[in-house]
Amino acid sequence: MKNNIKYSTIALAISQALILNAAIAEEQTTQEDSIETIEVRGFGASLGKALREKRFSNSVVEVISSDDIGVLPDVSITDSLVRLPGIAASRDRGNASRISIRGMGPRLNVATMNNREIVSAEPSRDVRYEQFPAELINSVEVYKSPVASKVEGGISGLVNMNFVKPLDVDQRKINLGASLIYNELEKDLPDTDGQGSRANFSIVDKLSDSFGYAFGLTYQDQPSLGRGVESWDYVADANRGDINGNGKLESNPWGAVALSKRGNNERTGGLLILDFKPSDSLRIQTDLFYSQFDIKERDDQFGAGGFGNYNDEDKWRFEGATTEPVFIDKADGSEQLVTASKANHGVHAAIPTWFQTNEMLSGGVNLEYTGDVWTTKLDMGYSEASIESVWVNITPVWTQSDYELGINTHNTDAAQVVLVSGDVVNPDNWALHDVQLTDEWREDENGNWYQVEGDVYAQMSGNEDRILTDEMFNINLDFSRDLDWGVLTKLLVGGRYTDRTKENDEVNTWFRQASGNFADIGMSYDIGGDYVTPGIYTFKDWDQVANQAFGGSSNPDASRSDKNILASWQLDETNTALYVQLDMAGELGDIPYTGNIGVRYAQTEVVSTGHQQEGGFWTQDENGEWYEVPLVTAPAQIEHDYSEILPSLNMLFNLTEDSQVRLGIARTLSRPPLLEMRTGFSLDPTTTPPSAGGGNPRLNPYIADQVDLGYEYYWGEKSAATINLFYKDLKTHIGLTDGEVVVGDETYAYSGSLNGQGGEIKGLELMFQHSFETLPAPFDGLGVFSNYSYIDSGVYEFKPTNNPYTLGGMSKHNANFTLWYSKHGIDARVSANYRSEYTGINSWKPQRVNLNAAETTLDATLGYNVTENLKVTLQGQNLTNAASVSYWDNDKERPALNVEWGRRFLIGFNYSM
Repeated sequence: MKNNIKYSTIALAISQALILNAAIAEEQTTQEDSIETIEVRGFGASLGKALREKRFSNSVVEVISSDDIGVLPDVSITDSLVRLPGIAASRDRGNASRISIRGMGPRLNVATMNNREIVSAEPSRDVRYEQFPAELINSVEVYKSPVASKVEGGISGLVNMNFVKPLDVDQRKINLGASLIYNELEKDLPDTDGQGSRANFSIVDKLSDSFGYAFGLTYQDQPSLGRGVESWDYVADANRGDINGNGKLESNPWGAVALSKRGNNERTGGLLILDFKPSDSLRIQTDLFYSQFDIKERDDQFGAGGFGNYNDEDKWRFEGATTEPVFIDKADGSEQLVTASKANHGVHAAIPTWFQTNEMLSGGVNLEYTGDVWTTKLDMGYSEASIESVWVNITPVWTQSDYELGINTHNTDAAQVVLVSGDVVNPDNWALHDVQLTDEWREDENGNWYQVEGDVYAQMSGNEDRILTDEMFNINLDFSRDLDWGVLTKLLVGGRYTDRTKENDEVNTWFRQASGNFADIGMSYDIGGDYVTPGIYTFKDWDQVANQAFGGSSNPDASRSDKNILASWQLDETNTALYVQLDMAGELGDIPYTGNIGVRYAQTEVVSTGHQQEGGFWTQDENGEWYEVPLVTAPAQIEHDYSEILPSLNMLFNLTEDSQVRLGIARTLSRPPLLEMRTGFSLDPTTTPPSAGGGNPRLNPYIADQVDLGYEYYWGEKSAATINLFYKDLKTHIGLTDGEVVVGDETYAYSGSLNGQGGEIKGLELMFQHSFETLPAPFDGLGVFSNYSYIDSGVYEFKPTNNPYTLGGMSKHNANFTLWYSKHGIDARVSANYRSEYTGINSWKPQRVNLNAAETTLDATLGYNVTENLKVTLQGQNLTNAASVSYWDNDKERPALNVEWGRRFLIGFNYSM
């Protein structure tokens, strides 16, 4: 992937240099028409510009707008997106990341950059929008009703990010900004650097009427801190045990741990745009975008394990504990363990570091030729993304015997790790080497049996060591011409072709063994907050321990030859689309209208390459004799294709000068997640119990028919109230089913994907935006931007069978309220975002599904224009320090993860000229 990025960067840079030389040599012979310039300053003005674009669009669309590159008032595009009606985000490392549109999760939306579909470093199609610095994006459009001429693939919506067009600016614009970052969790977590920084530079310049360019760079070093507790998954199937012997099976959590994250997230981004117009009829634009994330996080974990009681195997371990197990009754007649402890068993210490590098490159060339009748647009693009990651864990050796640890999940959203007795977090009781009794017994010369002592060493393991790459080439060809055929005003025809390859290269878990013991390497600390834990044991210097005791923290097999062939796969996907669209304008009675009607044909061909396992089980022959079928792993390649016709209609009726009605009708599709179309199994023996995910290369897409109906009323440049109703009939849904699969001698909890029943999704979106310019000074600088959406879904995931989750990403209620002030050089705002509980589906392990609790986050920004060019800003993010809370099995009596990310503060400046 790295070489590909380098070569692609060089190729695109050369092509842009050639265009630059041509532009310098070109003799300017024509004069462009004058361009109307709208001066936009501050948050309220950006809202006003976005409102104008929304008002005159023929589609149901939400818009984020800025005056020019470099001053969009957010850290990442996701921060801006979550303020829009019907859009919510899940958080990762405290950052708003993957988005849901109208209650439909990341699996059902599609992202484009300059109207080109882009790749993702996620194993599916999900795009993590926090990778796009707000400083490098000029505007964002979220299309909620499809248009035939736009990329297909988003049932919930299409998110298109636009770069600035240098020839459309009237003068040079330069922006320079920098900020200092502070995360307050620094004071609670030891050896933690809660300080970071951001910087950005951009220039947009129109050198002549025929050539302009834009160049931007961003850098961010953000502390990545977190603290919380996690309860491991529950034994909740037919293999549950019966601890108290009353004949009722019990659902038990496997254990619970306190955890903390201490690291940093470094992001670098760059953008180059060349805009060349050699003649009145030809315009050539090229763009090149690059982004890189580097993450290094300590992920300390400490707690109690071994509470699962799988098949009554651990029943005996509850005997002798001083804490009497506590159970609660469940609706299905079973019981659930909520409180218990174990003596001298289950203490769990994990001291891992997470290493991750993400890269993304996207570039392309767009040619627009305007003839006497037809306008032709040819757009060619290439994008690639990669992620290299590994979870390197060191498991130290417990050197003592007497302790008792318990867990409590009763009437709490945060599992508790209870220390009954013992000194489990004392650094003196942990080591890298110890001499202990082994499982081996021997008989001495007198016939007496004794247990053999032996060396026990700390282990380092490299888990989920993978390199995932995603590459796409796309070409779009569009033709348009004006019409004078009654109400028909324009004809658009065209198509696109994409060739995409996503590959996951994963190796088996690798190990290193400690070479000896070292003194004074450990420490312990309390994570703070309201969490109940005994503390955490960890190393003072993780890198030093890794290097001196284990000889490094990388895979000892540099060639990565020990492949996990079941978790390694490749998907090749080609998409071909053709469309016809007619724009129209006329009157219905006395009501003027505009709109478009069209149809899009989309065909997809997929080749899934990987490995598949057969055998590995016992069966009977014709004589009733049992025999074992050998386990065989063989290469597999499966081809699949599907196509769909997607009609669409969008109408805008102007009832009065200030009010209008929108109507949208369409059939839409979303393609299956790429990860879930792989062949074979993905085995994970590191989980408890061991888990397996199976691919389904023959998945067909999600299909939905939908209707939008909205009313909009505008007054003033920055004021509007809108109401929008939508209805989606999801014809088919892709969900996960649960079961078990036996591979070799191991039983794995299995989840697999399949097409199944859909259902209806309907909702209401309200938006109110107003600038209080008529109030007496100084209150005439106030403004409000608010929205609320209500969503009712009849679509459910396929698990658990007796209590299925709602559709992934679906929050019944979403709301945003932003109060802003812009006057006398002050530009300030405070924003509250709320989303009700929702189903979260893990991108890398889709079999891991959780119920996420409702969240409210609060952010604030205060800016002051010292001069016309210089602005200083103070920002506060996650001011309420709202925790992310989730539950297992769609059951609030089974807490999963409760984690706080800390409040973040930024102080900085922006200089523009």
